[in-house]
Amino acid sequence: MGKVRIKRLAVVAVLALLIAPGTWWRDDSGAVADDRVWFEPLDVAQPEGWPAGLTLEGAWNVIDRNPAFGGFSALQIDPAGAGFIAYSDRGTYARLPRPPSTAGVPALTAAFPRDPLLGDPQDIESVTADPASGAIWLGYENHNAIRRYVANGTSQFVEPEAMADWSKNSGPEAMVRLTDGRFVVLAERGGEGLLFAGDPLTSDEPMHFSIDPPGDFLPTDMAQLPDGRVLILLRDLELAFPPFASLLMVADPATIRDGEEWPLVELARVDEAWLRENYEGMAVEPDGTGAATVWLIADDNQSLLQRTLLLKLRYQYAPDTQTAREALSPAGR
Repeated sequence: MGKVRIKRLAVVAVLALLIAPGTWWRDDSGAVADDRVWFEPLDVAQPEGWPAGLTLEGAWNVIDRNPAFGGFSALQIDPAGAGFIAYSDRGTYARLPRPPSTAGVPALTAAFPRDPLLGDPQDIESVTADPASGAIWLGYENHNAIRRYVANGTSQFVEPEAMADWSKNSGPEAMVRLTDGRFVVLAERGGEGLLFAGDPLTSDEPMHFSIDPPGDFLPTDMAQLPDGRVLILLRDLELAFPPFASLLMVADPATIRDGEEWPLVELARVDEAWLRENYEGMAVEPDGTGAATVWLIADDNQSLLQRTLLLKLRYQYAPDTQTAREALSPAGR
């Protein structure tokens, strides 16, 4: 058995220990149904090796004693408030304020309205939105389904034929609605990607493409930058504790070609010991000055040995000496 295979098995064993039912899971039976959230600031330094345009502005351990809190796999800027909506792989969601905030702010954790036709489990892995209409689209594992939900409670979903052969626990892990109305969807495993010409519920057969991230990194989320490019969050398992390393890459949707590999460019790695966690959710907020705030949230797998970390990054994606599209574009590297 090769060294790489042995290492991989060891990492999987560590991960299994972290999330083993009844061993390290939070004990819900004695938990207090208190849904107030605290942001515990972490004293962290700017990671080495990050480009000059990327800055770590804050890191917090998000604490909430509600047993339904945690396990977040997707993150959205809350259009109705001043914070976020985090969605979990157990079909729940929580409304979170922005840190730093007054201790004890309600998180408003609840089960996300189920679609009875979709069946269980309703494992939310990705979310994207249309700010104009208020509609959101949710990506579900196990069913390989994309669901459209609007504020009046209308819910519809599709299980695209193009995703029928994807592993049940690997997609649609990352999904983004582009500003031009197209949708990009990535499977967690297999390197498969789809580009829908519009809403996946009404679009014809999507364009098929592939991605080839470095090493064993796999995509966990995506968000579009104001310059049109897409920021992609990826994760790998390593023989460390916690056994997670994360990677940020950028890619231009204009370079997607049918049947070809989508060019990805590495931006930065999030793998310092004090920042390691299972980051699965990401949201981007532009500030109108050629920079954007990037938020990352971790899935704690409901484990006592993991944390719900929230990171705040500032990405200067459009340096003064370059146009936004030239900055860090694949063609410019």
